[in-house]
Amino acid sequence: MNLNIRETYFGWRELSHHRDCLRPAWAIDVREDEGFRPSYGGARGQHDCTDEDCEHSSRYPRTTVRVICRSCRSAHVIRGEALSDFHTTTKRVGFGEEPRRLAGLFLWPGEVWFDNEPHEWLVTSRQVARVQRPDLAGRISEGRGPRGGKQYSAVAVPSAEGTYGYGENRWARAHEGFKSLSAAAKWVAEQNHEGAESK
Repeated sequence: MNLNIRETYFGWRELSHHRDCLRPAWAIDVREDEGFRPSYGGARGQHDCTDEDCEHSSRYPRTTVRVICRSCRSAHVIRGEALSDFHTTTKRVGFGEEPRRLAGLFLWPGEVWFDNEPHEWLVTSRQVARVQRPDLAGRISEGRGPRGGKQYSAVAVPSAEGTYGYGENRWARAHEGFKSLSAAAKWVAEQNHEGAESK
């Protein structure tokens, strides 16, 4: 999938059950078939593009995902064109894995890289069911130092006017060159403690 840490945890919409659902559980099915684009007037017209590499013909591969709850009878149907589909594990995608506990913080992994290990973590100060932006205390990233060895960088203290980051992901403090993940986590904890004291 190749999602960065923000895309792994944010921007997703949870599918909802009805408010009075007694046993919330989803049954999920996927259907792959061929879709047809209607032409004007409602008839199935012939696509007449002269480009031999055209990918917008009158027929297209269609994927439909049906998600239902047998308890509350809620149903979601998601359709798309030419979607990719693959089976993997929560370790590979990051989301769904238990957080790692370091320096009194919870480190939530991103997708794994070529070495089958995550290289980015979102950091929260408490265990949560689902990471949301208000829960964040920082972010840690793994990189390489001048001689090719592992080193870590971190940002901490979420701030709408922060100097580091962009968009909704802005931070007041940043530091790089940590020799270990635990050293970076300890720094994030210290920065958030100092940030809370200065408020």
